[in-house]
Amino acid sequence: MTCLALGTFATLLGVAWAPVASAQSDMEQSTFTITEPLEVGSFTLQPGTYLIRTLPLATNRYTVQVTNVERTTVFATVLAVPHLLQRGEMIPETRFIYYATAPGQPKALRTWFAGDVSNGQDIVYSKGRAMELAAAAKAPVIAIPDEVKVAEYKSVPLEIVTPEKQVKPYVAPVVQKAPEPAPPVVAEARPVKHKQLPKTASHVPLFAALGLLSLGGAFGLRIFANPTA
Repeated sequence: MTCLALGTFATLLGVAWAPVASAQSDMEQSTFTITEPLEVGSFTLQPGTYLIRTLPLATNRYTVQVTNVERTTVFATVLAVPHLLQRGEMIPETRFIYYATAPGQPKALRTWFAGDVSNGQDIVYSKGRAMELAAAAKAPVIAIPDEVKVAEYKSVPLEIVTPEKQVKPYVAPVVQKAPEPAPPVVAEARPVKHKQLPKTASHVPLFAALGLLSLGGAFGLRIFANPTA
């Protein structure tokens, strides 16, 4: 009975988890249609309808794969790094951002935003192609050495190619957080000083009363001791 109960629980858990896992994977993919050639990480796609999706690779880098809608044919497998939205930066409505290329060359995909995910994926190009794109677009391009294989994507060093064709090490961007509000100022609690009561002017009346009381007591004792006096 125990085994049967555990098996039933595992089955129910799997059924409940399946839609959640499917929804999470669907967020990182989308279909798109192009009517002219499109360059994606040194691969050129011809006009048609494609499926693009991300595959986790390592910390701060992903593999972006382009296939047919049925996922039976892979047309491009490229390296990408997260495009973190900075403060004040809005998600573009097109979801596809392109580099400006030289006349006669196909458009080149720069950044892709998947579904409702707030962060995008910056496509990485080979260094030789990155030199051309950076000069034409007047913008830096993330690059890897030429002739790098897919199996090396996880550890290959990343570089930045500037429009001046300078090569610099790639530094992963950090999200700029809004400054935190200053903590409220709390007044320092100070001990309350109690006012001292004013002192009496003199103790003479008290001493006088005590003296009279003593004399009266002595006189009373004398009368009590000698009743015939």
